[in-house]
Amino acid sequence: MSQVRGIIRLIKENNGEIPISKLAEEAEEDVDDLLPLIEASKLLGFIKMSDSSIKITELGEKLTTSNPYRTIKKSLAEVEPFKMIIKLLSKKEMTTGEIAASLASKGIVVNENPELNEELIGKMLRGWGMRVKLFEYAEDGRVWKLKQK
Repeated sequence: MSQVRGIIRLIKENNGEIPISKLAEEAEEDVDDLLPLIEASKLLGFIKMSDSSIKITELGEKLTTSNPYRTIKKSLAEVEPFKMIIKLLSKKEMTTGEIAASLASKGIVVNENPELNEELIGKMLRGWGMRVKLFEYAEDGRVWKLKQK
């Protein structure tokens, strides 16, 4: 999450638009290493791509000026698989395996290997969903539930 915020900040410092090669140079990263962060930023609506440059969106601007966790939380709630997970957990608490199986039944798969898919979904729930307080995990019952406001 901090890496996404970091590249958004770099884009903003360059008048809101930057060639990918310059972003890699300023971030001191290989372009290949930045691509997943760029893709995540695009998916969340923080940037737009045009040919070989990246432009910050209004939402990306907001990420740098307001509460970043609130902005990311709002964006995550609008993209899959988080959108579907919110819908599932609004009905009942579920284990990671149950969430992975429900997503797979709707064609939402992170990895074709079922065990790896479940592991990766668990990492997404912990790494993004818990961090922005969308979800919480009850260790005693090993179930996920929506974070109460």
